[in-house]
Amino acid sequence: MVELYFDGAVRPSNDDAAIGLFCKTSSGEVIERSYRITATNNHEAEFQAFEKAVDLAEELAEAGEGMFSFRTDSEAVSLAVEREFTKNKRIQVVFEPTLERFNRLPLAFLKWIPSNDNKADRIAKAALRTD
Repeated sequence: MVELYFDGAVRPSNDDAAIGLFCKTSSGEVIERSYRITATNNHEAEFQAFEKAVDLAEELAEAGEGMFSFRTDSEAVSLAVEREFTKNKRIQVVFEPTLERFNRLPLAFLKWIPSNDNKADRIAKAALRTD
């Protein structure tokens, strides 16, 4: 089983934003990725992080992985995936196609975790510091 942690981070002072991914494949390989993004708030960053996590899962599925455990500390993302819906029109643009792709993965589920347990947090925050 692939464990895929994702997190978004926003620096409110200048709207600088980044996301981080931490992935442990079924063979134990660790993959870390970070991306600078455009987001005006943390919710937008978290949904973009979900999108990048699904991108990585699709890559791994093509390489033969079959089970994915997504982990997030974002209650907004967790609830949106559970309900398959979000009211926010700006977020819907990213969320709806990402959810469709998530649902096409061989076997995938998403679990909410406390912030302290999110291994992607340090990756997202480090990406904010690389100016």
